[in-house]
Amino acid sequence: MKQKGLNLSRSVRQNIVLLALILVEMVLFTIMNGRFLTLYNLMNIVRQNVPNVIIAGAMALVIISGAIDLSVGGVMALSAVVYGKLCVWGVNSWLAIVPVLVLGVFIGWVNKFISETLGIPAIMATLATWLASAGLALTLCQAIPISDPEVKPITVLNATKLFGGKIPLALFISVFFVAVFLFLEKRTLLGKYAVSIGGNANAAIFSGINVRRMRLIYFSMCSVMACLAGIWQVARLGSADPKIGTGMEFSVLSACILGGVNIKGGEGSVLGAVIGVYLLAILTNGMQMMNIDDFYQQVVIGIVLLGAVLINQLGSMYAARKALLTVGKKAAGNA
Repeated sequence: MKQKGLNLSRSVRQNIVLLALILVEMVLFTIMNGRFLTLYNLMNIVRQNVPNVIIAGAMALVIISGAIDLSVGGVMALSAVVYGKLCVWGVNSWLAIVPVLVLGVFIGWVNKFISETLGIPAIMATLATWLASAGLALTLCQAIPISDPEVKPITVLNATKLFGGKIPLALFISVFFVAVFLFLEKRTLLGKYAVSIGGNANAAIFSGINVRRMRLIYFSMCSVMACLAGIWQVARLGSADPKIGTGMEFSVLSACILGGVNIKGGEGSVLGAVIGVYLLAILTNGMQMMNIDDFYQQVVIGIVLLGAVLINQLGSMYAARKALLTVGKKAAGNA
C-alpha cells in the first residue's frame, strides 16, 4: 500500500519557504555582524514594524478580494495629526482614539463609494484618497509636528517593557493583531468571501454574496488599521508628525506580494503577508547593520520583490496547468 505524503496547500508551502528564507537571512547577517542576533536588535525590529503588521492583515484581505488600498500612508498621517489636535483641544489622550477610528471607517466608506458606486478602479480611487489625506494632514498642522505635552501619555505603549524590561509591549500588540486577522480569515466568512470575490466577482454576486458590503468591510478595516498604525507612531515618536506614513503603502504592498498574496486577487493569506513584513524588515535591518547605502538597499529589495512576483506568477501558471491536466484526465476516464 502506498503511503500518501503530506498534502500541503500552495499557501502553506509558500509560507514554509518564506520562513526558511528568514532563517537563512538571520544566519547570514549573524555571521556578518554578531550584534544582529541579539534580543535588543530583534525586539527593535518588532517595535519598528508594528504599523506594517497591523496594516498587513487588512491589506491582505483587500488584495485577495481583488482590490487594493494605496491610501494607508496618507490615512496614517491624517489620523496622527487628528489625534494630536484632539489631545491639544483637551480630549483625553485615550478617548481621542475613538473618533480617530471613526474617521478610519469614514475613509473606508469613501474608498468603497469611489471604487464601487462610481466605478473608478480601486488603485485610482485609493490613490486619490492617499493624496487628499496626506495633504489634509499637512494642512491641519501647517507641516509642523504636534509635540505638545498632551500627546505624551500615549507613549507608554512604546515604552512599556515586560519580563524584566526585556520584552516590549509591541511584541504582544503585534501578536494580538495577527491572531485577530487569522481568526477573521480562517473562522469567519471574511476570508472565504475575499477569495470568492477576488477569484470571480460576478460569480460571487450570483452566489448571493453582497460584494459592495464586503468591499466596505475590507476597505474600512484597512483604513481603521492605518489609523491605529498612525496612533502607534505617535506613541513611538512622542509627536504627531504629518509625514509618518510616507512610503507605508508600498512597504505593506511589497510585504503582501512577497508573502504570496496574488496582486490580481483570489489567492494569498494573512500569515503570508505578515511573514513578508518580517522578511523585508530583517533584510533591511541586516543591510543597515552592514552599513550598506540606502540606494543599494532599494536595489536589493526591488530585486527580491521582482523575484517574488515571478515565483508567484510561475506558481499560478503551474497550478492552472495542473488543474487543466486533471480535468482532461477525468474527461478521458469518463469517455
